[in-house]
This record gives sequence, structure tokens and C-alpha cells, in this order.
Amino acid sequence: MRNISRIAAFALLAALTAYGVFEFARGDWEGAVAYWRDHAGVLPGVLALAVLDVAFEALAAMWVYTRFGVRAFDRWGAAACLSMRAGLLLPAQLSRLIRPDRFVALGRAHAAPCLQAEAATFALDLLSVAALVTGALVWTRVPLASLPAALAVTAVGLAAGRLAAGWLRGTRFELPRDFWWRPASFGIVALEAGAWLTHGLAFWLLVRALPGGAGPAESVLASALSAVLGASSGAPGGVGVTDGLLGASLRWMDVPLEHLALVVLGFRLATFWIWIPLGWLALGVLRRAPAAATPAERPEALA
Repeated sequence: MRNISRIAAFALLAALTAYGVFEFARGDWEGAVAYWRDHAGVLPGVLALAVLDVAFEALAAMWVYTRFGVRAFDRWGAAACLSMRAGLLLPAQLSRLIRPDRFVALGRAHAAPCLQAEAATFALDLLSVAALVTGALVWTRVPLASLPAALAVTAVGLAAGRLAAGWLRGTRFELPRDFWWRPASFGIVALEAGAWLTHGLAFWLLVRALPGGAGPAESVLASALSAVLGASSGAPGGVGVTDGLLGASLRWMDVPLEHLALVVLGFRLATFWIWIPLGWLALGVLRRAPAAATPAERPEALA
């Protein structure tokens, strides 16, 4: 089944690429090339926002791991977070297993607290994107209500997490009940939301001056939903699915067809493809890290 999913994803990517190339050749390709030649100055900004996206996500994860008693705020912890990017082409979010494995290999903790920390990071990441999407949707109607709406979603999500932790007590999915309703958890969600926001603003930089185009809120919505639906599809790295959804969102924005392939390619290069070799580089760096003795398996007081 996994092989079928992988083949289907890459077939979809190939079909979308062929369609994009066909429309590029059939449309005003000279105009498209001229446009991107004249607007090449946005590319450093797109790359800078992509770096901020990764940095915010890493800081949020390091904060969560620290709350579970895992020392994470140093260069080796940063490398462990970056190493997760080496597995971006793995299906079903399996790349998330790389980070706790690297912290265990560094001798920072036993496997249990590291896996708990990664599960909590994933849960807060999902909550952050839900809050951001809600805020972006409200922004398109009532801008002043967007921040309160996002905060309300965050509060409800953290309260639900505390409630669910009580139900899961004694199971292998147990997470500390006191982890959720704390100021630190709100701060982590804000960092994760910042990562999603910079991800969306990178997309907006690419499309804002195009014919049709969209505002920041629409761009954040399109990029976030494309990434989430692509990841949940089970396709390796969301490849094909995310690209197709980004292309569909561009058509919804009335962006001319000849620009579709160039926009999707540029955005995915900056926010996805270049990070895979950097993740492998981080894995190589971690092989030289000094391994400390594994500490006792106990989370610090969750604060």
C-alpha cells in the first residue's frame, strides 16, 4: 500500500509538472520569464522567511523538549532539530522520529521522555496551524477579530489537551496533565504559529505582484492548508499533493497559468527541497557530537 501511495504521489507530481510546462510553453512564457527576471529581488526575502520558518519550529521544539527535562538549547540540540529535515520525504510524519532518536543518541535522555516531547510538539504544532488558519479566515471578514479568534482556538485546544491527558493516564499515549494549561504552552503555540505565518508570507511574496494575486491572509491560508493536507495524504513528504493544491490555489487567485509552475517550484525549493540535504548535513555533524551519560528518566517540573 505504501509503494502504491508513493507511486501515485510521484505520478501526480509528474503530471502537474508536465501540465505546468505545457501551459508555460503555450502561454505568454516570454512575459513570465521577463516578470521573474524583473522581480528576482523577492527571492532573498522568500529564502529569509523560509529560514525563519525552520528556526521558529526548531525553537518551539527545543522549548518543549526542555520542559520534558531534555537539554536542548545548545548547538547540538539545534542540529538535532535540523536533522529531522533529512526525513522530509518519509510518509506519515515519520521524519518526526529522527529528532527524538538524535537526542537519545546525544545522551540527553532516555527514549520515553524524548518521544513524549515529540508527541507534545506535534500536538502543539497542529493546534498552532488551526489557530492561524482560523485567524486568517476571520481576517478576510473582520480583521480586528482575527487575533482574538486565534487566541480562543489556542485556549480551547490547550484546555482540551489537559482534559485528554486525564483520559489517557496510564496508557502509552499519556502526556503530563500539567503540561497543557501553562503560559509556556501558549508561548510554544505562538512560536509554531510564527513558523506557519512566515511560511505563508514566503508564498505571498512570490504571488503578491502577479496578475490576480492575493493578500497575505489568503496566501497564508493556501500555503498552510496545502501543507497540512499534503502531509495528511500519506504521500512521501506530501510531494505531488501539496504541489497540486498550491497550483489549485493559484488558479483560485486568478494567477495566469504560465506562472504556476515557476511559483510552485520556487516556493517548494525554498521551503522544502533545500532543507533535505541540510538535514543530512546536520545528521553528519551530530555523528561528531560528544555523547553524555544518559540522565535519569524524569521530566523536570513542567512550567
